Amino acid sequence: MYSYKKDDMFIDLKEVCKRIKCNDIRTAIKWCKKSGIPIIRKGRHKITYRFLVDVESDKEIVKFFKSKYPESWRKMYQLYLNNDTIEYLLETQEKNITDTVSKIN
Repeated sequence: MYSYKKDDMFIDLKEVCKRIKCNDIRTAIKWCKKSGIPIIRKGRHKITYRFLVDVESDKEIVKFFKSKYPESWRKMYQLYLNNDTIEYLLETQEKNITDTVSKIN
């Protein structure tokens, strides 16, 4: 799970560009506005809330887990956050075995 120190609450829009794979800060600004994420001017820098960027970035993967694993999407999302590929693989294999057995019966 994400956890931030007080100093890490904000993210520079240049870093947002890297996260969303774009080169132009104007694209990051449009993405933030479209997502409802506020942009804050600090001198010559434009920053926003790291938490909100993380939430918006993870919406698609959460939607995927909810549709594919409706009963265990929270666990699958936690495995994703922890980057636990081995446990994810084991969980998905167990689900496949359980589904196959229930189809046979």
